[in-house]
Amino acid sequence: MGSMAGEDEVTMVPNAYKDALESARSRSVSPADDIKEALDKADRAMSAGCWVSTTADDFGSALSEHKRTLGTVRDKVIEDFDDAIAGQPERVESTAWQTRWQKMAGMR
Repeated sequence: MGSMAGEDEVTMVPNAYKDALESARSRSVSPADDIKEALDKADRAMSAGCWVSTTADDFGSALSEHKRTLGTVRDKVIEDFDDAIAGQPERVESTAWQTRWQKMAGMR
């Protein structure tokens, strides 16, 4: 005699949390690359002498520092996403926190 799955039965389901992490990572890479590209262009223009003065020197120094800082932060964020994604299984039990994380975070 066949049995129907009851509402209390635990099943394996796709990991919605892992899917959300992968989606957030994808949405983050392009804007981060756009910022890097914009700062690289400005840095190249400054290095080529597009603006020469003591104020320009100060601006160029600040620009280089921002470029370094943002590059470090970008790399760290992507690394954190990759680590979090790698730590999540493809499928989880239907009762696992990964199936209700949005509710737990107040997002739904």
